[in-house]
Amino acid sequence: MNSTPHMSPRSASVTTAHIASRLPGLWLLRTDDIVAGSPTAVALEKLLSDEERARQQKFQGADQQHGFLLGRALMRRVLGKLSGTKPEALRFSRLPTGKPLLENAPELHFSLSHSGRWIALAVSENEAIGIDIEQPQKPRNFQRIARHYFHPQECALLDAPPRELMPVHFYRMWTLKEAFYKARGTGISEGLGRVDFSGFHLGQRAQFAADLPGRELPWQFFYAMFPLRDTSQLHLAVAGVDPAIGDLSANAIRRGMG
Repeated sequence: MNSTPHMSPRSASVTTAHIASRLPGLWLLRTDDIVAGSPTAVALEKLLSDEERARQQKFQGADQQHGFLLGRALMRRVLGKLSGTKPEALRFSRLPTGKPLLENAPELHFSLSHSGRWIALAVSENEAIGIDIEQPQKPRNFQRIARHYFHPQECALLDAPPRELMPVHFYRMWTLKEAFYKARGTGISEGLGRVDFSGFHLGQRAQFAADLPGRELPWQFFYAMFPLRDTSQLHLAVAGVDPAIGDLSANAIRRGMG
């Protein structure tokens, strides 16, 4: 398991520019990296399909529309480069589970996540992958949420002192769960409490419910927490069965549009 790195996502761009392009890959983009309405943003709009533009217009606020644009553009730019296809020529569909599929290169698996001002993308080859990010923006009753959705051992961890670690424990377990179910393509309705990450920060493996399909697969997980300038944190988790996920580090994260 990976320890929790503490580094600024903005400083990551300095160290990731020279990392060899290999999969699994992680990309992290802040929505104000590209100003809404700027020439760069206008150029990115040309990458979207008619269906994506229609979806973009359904968002009520300009910030949400801009975030959608950057998420889809990031995905198209990265997947286009990896598949050797023009970004605007990529075609997407969905599997019966609802998980997205890249028709031009179905061997590439990808996952996209939005939270606050941040967008994250994970890509793997031949193996399903899931990514989740959380930028906490308001107080939450962690114990109440956990009692409804978490495994009993995870609830016990949140109840244990020191209390100041409760938010970190909560968001670590929450993002790991979200990433896990996104990789599975089933969604969290399958049951957040059916996987137990209470020992993850101690290097222990995730524990699965005995009746959870696919529990025997060699699941791998990565988690990182980044301090932000507003004194909050960005929490990021990745899940999948690609063995290389377990070897990821914060330095593997590429900053920017790819």
